[in-house]
Amino acid sequence: MSLAIAMTTTHRQPSTIDRALVTLRSAGFDETVHVFAEPETELARLAGDRMHVHVNKRRRGCFGNWKKALKWLVKHTSASWLLILQDDAIWLPGSAVRLRSQMDVCRDRRTGLLSPYASCMVVKEGYMEGANTDGWKECRAGWDFWGALAFCLKRDAAKELLQHRRFAKHAGTQQVDAVVAASMLELDRPSFVHLPSLVDHIGVTSTIGNGDSEWGRRGHRFGERQS
Repeated sequence: MSLAIAMTTTHRQPSTIDRALVTLRSAGFDETVHVFAEPETELARLAGDRMHVHVNKRRRGCFGNWKKALKWLVKHTSASWLLILQDDAIWLPGSAVRLRSQMDVCRDRRTGLLSPYASCMVVKEGYMEGANTDGWKECRAGWDFWGALAFCLKRDAAKELLQHRRFAKHAGTQQVDAVVAASMLELDRPSFVHLPSLVDHIGVTSTIGNGDSEWGRRGHRFGERQS
């Protein structure tokens, strides 16, 4: 299954994108990363192999930048899956194989998105069955979904999402996680998260101003030995 990757970024102190990119490679992803940067981003650190930087002419905010990245991947790539990352997402080494395995499982299914990141809050609230076992779990959190750190969408789902009223009409600069997950529910496209979380959140602040130390924003059991 082919994969195209984008990462959204903005000015952040301390910066996290270097670590995010290093762990992305250690996870096993070798595709070109298309970085979508807000105008005030320090670009010197973004130079590197298998990277292409797109700089916004105006500030778009978290949601606007994510939407731009998705549109660009749909228009300019032919990949069957589209992975959009945030710049404060770190990966468990070798975990790409688990995402690619689920991409293959969902090849012929009407799937919405795969999230290798599972927040502690989503697990706690009971939005999925079998949360006490490892593996990919269908998650029906919808508007209550926490964290768009790593959303992997099927190409056909991405096209439907771009046309869906909730997503297309969203005027806010935030709430990527809630808007995308709720739209997938309305499109009758199941979303799946991986337990334990393959991704963790390391930003000092989240996109809505929550501190990194907030329990609910951390990856559920991130780094634990998996069965």
